[in-house]
Amino acid sequence: MEELLKQILQGQEEIKEVLQQHGEILQRHSDILQGHSEILQRHSDILQGHSEILQRHSDILQGHSEILQQHSKQLEELQQRQIRIETSIENEITPKINALFDAFELRGDQIEKLQKHLDRRLDAIAFDVNYLLNKTARQETAIMELRQAR
Repeated sequence: MEELLKQILQGQEEIKEVLQQHGEILQRHSDILQGHSEILQRHSDILQGHSEILQRHSDILQGHSEILQQHSKQLEELQQRQIRIETSIENEITPKINALFDAFELRGDQIEKLQKHLDRRLDAIAFDVNYLLNKTARQETAIMELRQAR
């Protein structure tokens, strides 16, 4: 019985050692688990930061999208205005410019004809003045001859 007690005590000692080894292993696993938990927490914090950055980028992208829509609308309005202006130029302004050009050409032709007419009249007047000067000179000569003859 003593032998049995020794064996039981020895068995208990072995169990105690195994339990102590398991406790140490359990402690190491707990430490590893604690480290993994801390790493997991850091990754979670990083993921939260990335999520916030992603949300800000999403907000910025939404703002850019709204601005792009406004610019698209403004561009469409400008294109419509351009079409109206081109139509106005084509239908209203171009015919008026053509009419002004035609009137300018007509006036030029009229001025040219008037210039020719005035040149002819001036030549006729110059001829008449020369004739009158000659006639006046002859008459003065005749008057002087008559005065001298008296």
